[in-house]
Parts: sequence; structure tokens; C-alpha cells
Amino acid sequence: MSDPSPVVPVPGPVLRAEARRMVTAAGHRRLLPSRCRVGRPGGQAVELPDDVDPGDAGLLADLVERALDGLADLAPPVAGARGGHEVPVLAWVARSGELEPGDTDLAWLRAARTGFWRHGLALPCFLVIGRHGWVDLVGGTGHTWSRVRASRSGGAPSPQGGPGRQGPG
Repeated sequence: MSDPSPVVPVPGPVLRAEARRMVTAAGHRRLLPSRCRVGRPGGQAVELPDDVDPGDAGLLADLVERALDGLADLAPPVAGARGGHEVPVLAWVARSGELEPGDTDLAWLRAARTGFWRHGLALPCFLVIGRHGWVDLVGGTGHTWSRVRASRSGGAPSPQGGPGRQGPG
């Protein structure tokens, strides 16, 4: 699953920073809550409720659609932009556990496809991001790293997201 040159429209350091943000928010808990987000990793994003029934496909799709409605900018990414605009609007789940997709991940993937379709947008990728890497459920690519540590400041990670390299980690 560790691909040295993944074809995902999100820079590796941005994904690692998102994982660091998740680990920092979890504090000392080993099990991290599964959270679906819609937006731009490293930029504006909407966190969707985690207490919904993953079997209610219509509700999940409506939540994704409403999240897209709430984003200020759905424009395509801009190369070299700051504030997250260098990546496209997408959906991702940040959670603990193995990177193999589970039923809840697949339910959010279906909902994201539907919500993006309702907005006339293509879903460029759907990421599952964890402590040890990420996997794109649309493209099938992924990357692993050794471990992501919480931010020392206890707040948001630096834009570099730690070492942030894409090589073996």
C-alpha cells in the first residue's frame, strides 16, 4: 500500500498534517473517533456528525450535500495557493484502526459520490486517514508512515505537518 508516487491531488504534507491534527485532538485516547469531513484538507472543511446511522444512505448524502452548500469556495484548486486552495474539495474520514475500508467508510464514500454529484462536481478522491497512513478509496492508492505524533503546541500543526515527506516513513 505504500506507493512512492501516489496519484492523489493532495500533497503528502497536507495529509500528514491532517493526521497530526486528528491525533492532537484525540489527546491520550488510543481509539480515535471516526469523523467524516468535506472540504479542503489544510483549508476550510466541514466536520459531519458522527452519531448518524451509516445505513441511512439518504441522510448521509444530504449531510454531504449540505456541507458542500456551506463551503465558501468550490472552485478548482490553484497551484501554489495557500490556505488549502492548492487541493481540490473532497471528502475524507479520519479515524483510528487499520486502513482497510470498513462498512462506515464505504457508506460515507457512497454519500460523498451522491452529494458531489448533486452539486455537479466529480469526487476526485475519498481518503481514509489514520495514524499510520492514508488510502484513497476512489483511486486505490495509499501511503503509510511510521507514526504521527500529536502537535507539541497542542494546537494546529505547522503547515509542514512535521517531517511531511512522502518517502518511507
